[in-house]
Amino acid sequence: MTPEEIYFTRTELDRCANMRDQKQRLKQLKKFKTCHYVPVYLGNHLYLKGAEHFFTDSKPIGSSKNETFLGILNDELWFSCSVKESEARALEDQHDASFQSLRQYALALDDDQGHVALYSRGMDLWHRRRLYCSICGTPNKAASSGHKMVCENGHEQFPHIEPAVIVLVSKGDKCLLGRKHSWPPNVYSTLAGFVEPGESIEDAVHREVYEESNIRLKNLAYFGSQPWPFPSSLMVAFKAEARSDDIRLDDEMEDVRWFHKDDLIEWVKQGSIILSPRFSVANSLISNFLGQAY
Repeated sequence: MTPEEIYFTRTELDRCANMRDQKQRLKQLKKFKTCHYVPVYLGNHLYLKGAEHFFTDSKPIGSSKNETFLGILNDELWFSCSVKESEARALEDQHDASFQSLRQYALALDDDQGHVALYSRGMDLWHRRRLYCSICGTPNKAASSGHKMVCENGHEQFPHIEPAVIVLVSKGDKCLLGRKHSWPPNVYSTLAGFVEPGESIEDAVHREVYEESNIRLKNLAYFGSQPWPFPSSLMVAFKAEARSDDIRLDDEMEDVRWFHKDDLIEWVKQGSIILSPRFSVANSLISNFLGQAY
């Protein structure tokens, strides 16, 4: 899998950021353009039985105050609607369906649907976590078509992104994978961690890999990036080579080990090793190393 094939990064959606504060223009466009309203509850979408995509409606769902303008796709307007619990339950009863995680349906969605799902999930979770101003504690109100929060004292907040690095470390025909204590049995993935204040992305790669495995790196190369609102991350992916192969674990990791390419392919086929989901950039990194998608 190549960097160009990272899930959730390809879309024809135009976010139309310049239109977010143009209330009258959006109001007029709604009158003669097809509109899609995506209900989102706790970051989850409504998937109908037998359907391969999430539910949308042609009219607003719930309060217009909880509506976020996502952009224009195929000359049609897209909005996400953060719904309350009572509204979510009513929709579930009406359509005999349930709100479920994007993780379960990611591979069934096309590029544009996957992007909209990830985008609307991120905005919904951000709205729910910013009910009050972090400076003065007064209630926030959505502005700029849902892309800004403003309190009664005029303090502004914008969507928050947490950058994280993720890296495929190799040494010849071996790659370095690990697993955390909390993960399901036999699941292994590339090493990753959050960028700290005052730290460059490259420094974070070196630090995280050394902390989790005792491995020093060389020949760091950027691979790609992936939005990851679980709840608010941006994954910045790299490939790197190891200077040595002497592993030492820290408390965070249950296991870190070297996998020879041929062994890893065979164990994945047998099911004795489970890799990160196909829609994750971790899987893209590993598949790129192995030379085919897994």
